[in-house]
Amino acid sequence: MFGRTMLLKIWAGLVYTFLFLPILAVIIMSFSTSKYSTFPIKALTWKWYGQAFGDDKIVSALQTSVLIAIAATVVATTIGTLAALGFVRHRFRGRDGLHALFLSPLIVPEIITGIALLSFATLLSVQGGLVLVIIGHVLIGLPFVVTIVSARLYGFDRALEEAAMDLGANEFVTFRRITLPLIVPGILGGALLAFTVSFDNFLITFLLAGSEVTTIPVQIYSMVRFEFTPKIHAISTVIVFVSISLILLSQMFKRK
Repeated sequence: MFGRTMLLKIWAGLVYTFLFLPILAVIIMSFSTSKYSTFPIKALTWKWYGQAFGDDKIVSALQTSVLIAIAATVVATTIGTLAALGFVRHRFRGRDGLHALFLSPLIVPEIITGIALLSFATLLSVQGGLVLVIIGHVLIGLPFVVTIVSARLYGFDRALEEAAMDLGANEFVTFRRITLPLIVPGILGGALLAFTVSFDNFLITFLLAGSEVTTIPVQIYSMVRFEFTPKIHAISTVIVFVSISLILLSQMFKRK
């Protein structure tokens, strides 16, 4: 039994090493003084970060990514929270099917979702652009909000709501002063994950953005195609840091 446990731990360690070692290499090379991707590095410098944030295209793409992520997060969090309340608190015909539909972006490949949205937009004679990208990001962010808020609601003591209504509060006041404050950690956790998924997304953005919208993942892809510079390592490290920070914050809110 001990030997099997050790083998599983070793295997898990090898898998994590395989997944995260390339990311660690990118982070290390972002501090290298050499303009080539060589390892080991000879000296440390911050100059590539200065050049990255001094590049107007990178800064513009970063601002666009933040704008899209905020818009998609607000919409996904609002819809996802209301949907979670409906799925947990009510029983109605087609509930299971609708719930599966909300969670389907987790299992349907992103390229299928992107092509479906692109085809639908073509039928409506809508060109790719900011609105279409936000819609796509809302779709991929919804499952995270629905799942996390639903988990919070399942662990909710409804006796608190009943006590509030026994004391004279109506349904709206009970929701605003009892239910909402207690599920806020779940809502914030889902919102942070939705923001992270939107901010990092490349495939759906690349399919739906058109020529006028450039997010930071699309900008990095464009730079890699034509010029591989350490600025790419630097801005990639920033994205990794932001993503990890948001995920850790999400976990903190979920534990509350």
